[in-house]
Amino acid sequence: MNIEYILPLMTFWHTITTQIVKYKSPEIANNAVSFIHCVLFIGHYNYEYNLNYTVHASIAFFIYDLFYIIQRIRYFDPSKRMSECNKQLPFIAHHIAGIYILYSSITVNDGENILGAYILLEKSNIMIYISYYLHKDYTDYIRLNALSEVIQLIIYTYFRIFELSFFIHKHQDYLFSYPLITQILILIVYSMGYAWSYRLLKKNIHNYYTLKGNKSNIQ
Repeated sequence: MNIEYILPLMTFWHTITTQIVKYKSPEIANNAVSFIHCVLFIGHYNYEYNLNYTVHASIAFFIYDLFYIIQRIRYFDPSKRMSECNKQLPFIAHHIAGIYILYSSITVNDGENILGAYILLEKSNIMIYISYYLHKDYTDYIRLNALSEVIQLIIYTYFRIFELSFFIHKHQDYLFSYPLITQILILIVYSMGYAWSYRLLKKNIHNYYTLKGNKSNIQ
């Protein structure tokens, strides 16, 4: 890994964030930057354009976003800080795992197979960012938000459970030849997909009964 890439790339993500913050809240700006990172990685991967540099850009993004999360926790009132820390813990673990997995993709033999799995993770996240934006900026549009979460569930579950399971099965000889820590982290991220899919399913069931019980009051 080229360390000299990381700091300039972190500055790049910070610059984009500070520009968006001029027009949107820090939360929406952070979500927008996450969406930009996701789309840029998918584009570079599909066109096989300078993937080594793209991996460094993603590592820099995760490091930058970790700083954002930690800074966000620090600004909470001390009485609420532990609660927020527990809330952000899965994202912190996800980012640390992501950094190491991406690092492995450029340092281990046959690391390109890791990127083949990682691109599925990024594709599964696209609707998460869109749905978050709709919830924040179009809160009153309950049907629209509910629809976005249905689409989010379908896309996320398809890539995280079906596509990723198929990919791991197809490339298991390569994946199980990687260092143990890489295998464990891949398994953790894979398991997170099931946990988050279940959470999205529960949310959609809740939305269904909410819509069903408030038909006359919903846009």
